[in-house]
Amino acid sequence: MKTIHITRIENHQRRQMQDHIISEIRLTLLINGEKSIPLSCSGRHVNELITGYLYTNGYINETGDIRRLDYEMSNQKATLRIEKSPLKATDFDGATAHPKKHIQPETVFQWMTSFAGVSERFRKTGAVHTAAIANEKGIQKYFDDISRHNTLDMMIGWGLLENYPQADKWLLLSCRISTSIMEKALKGGFQAIISTSPPTDQALKLARHHNITLAGFVRDQRMNIYHGEEWFSE
Repeated sequence: MKTIHITRIENHQRRQMQDHIISEIRLTLLINGEKSIPLSCSGRHVNELITGYLYTNGYINETGDIRRLDYEMSNQKATLRIEKSPLKATDFDGATAHPKKHIQPETVFQWMTSFAGVSERFRKTGAVHTAAIANEKGIQKYFDDISRHNTLDMMIGWGLLENYPQADKWLLLSCRISTSIMEKALKGGFQAIISTSPPTDQALKLARHHNITLAGFVRDQRMNIYHGEEWFSE
């Protein structure tokens, strides 16, 4: 995050002022000396981001598949050596299901009120997306970044690195739920998604096919439940 000077025009008045702007880094992942992947990010939580990205995009099946990970933010480059292991059922790929839990709508509204202010960088710049996980005790962890996909990769990568299963948590998002977001959430094993924005038709199709509880437009004490109404108890 950087501080810059801007000109603001408001109510027909012009004034000079300072403002905050988010930093953007184009991190290049070099995998096994061959495959080069550009990844735009804010340069924070790099281990979690790279681990989650590799996992949700099928490059690894577990953290042990990353045999080497070196990165230098000064030259915006990460060098990796990967040996992909055979796929096995884990809490993170959704194969091991946790029982779903009922939740009161009021609890969801409380989560989202906290969620709206959890990211200081959003409050200062308005230029990041946020992903969080919550349970009956409230928000347990969050990540923010310039890319909505990155925030979810960070959350999943953190869960893998910390051996912290997330299938029994509710995923909170600040973005439109597209097919790519839904696919990452499925890979992370999440069974319930709450967002400030709606899903696309194809994302909803995936949610219904995999029986993922899904609610969007959660704001101002209202929400749209697209699938899994029975899990929202009064």
